[in-house]
Amino acid sequence: MRITRVIACITMAVMLGLLSGCMAPRTFVRTLEPTWATIELRTDVPYEKAWASLVDSLVKRFDIEVISKEDGYIRTGWLYSWTGRAMETYRVRVTAKFSPDHSKVEVKSEAEYGGPGNWTAGYDTRLLETLKTDIMGNMGRTTR
Repeated sequence: MRITRVIACITMAVMLGLLSGCMAPRTFVRTLEPTWATIELRTDVPYEKAWASLVDSLVKRFDIEVISKEDGYIRTGWLYSWTGRAMETYRVRVTAKFSPDHSKVEVKSEAEYGGPGNWTAGYDTRLLETLKTDIMGNMGRTTR
C-alpha cells in the first residue's frame, strides 16, 4: 500500500510538471485583436531622436523584420525567449508606428501560444508594459 501511494505521488508530480510546461505564461491574454498603447511624445524631442530611441529600445531585445523611418513603422521578428527561457510554444513580437505628425507613437504587443499549426493569438501584458515604460522614459510625456 505504501509503495502504491509513493508511485501515485511520483506520477502526479511528473504529470503536473509536464502540464505546467504546456501552459501559456500568466502574462498571455488571448484575443483576436492585440491591444495598441498610445504614448504622447514630449514636444522637445525631435522625430529623428524619437525614431532612434525607439529603434534602439527594440534592437536590444528583438531582431528587426520590417523598418521604414519615412513611414515611422517598425516590426520585430518573433522572439521565442521572452519568458526567460526558449519555448517553441510561445512567441512575441512588437509593432510600433508614429502618428503622421510624429506627436505620438503607438505600440502593439503580439503573442502566440500553442505551436506550429496550432497558434492561439493574443498579446503579452508584461511586454506591453515594458515597452510603454521604456518609451515613456526616453521620449514620452509624463502623465499626472
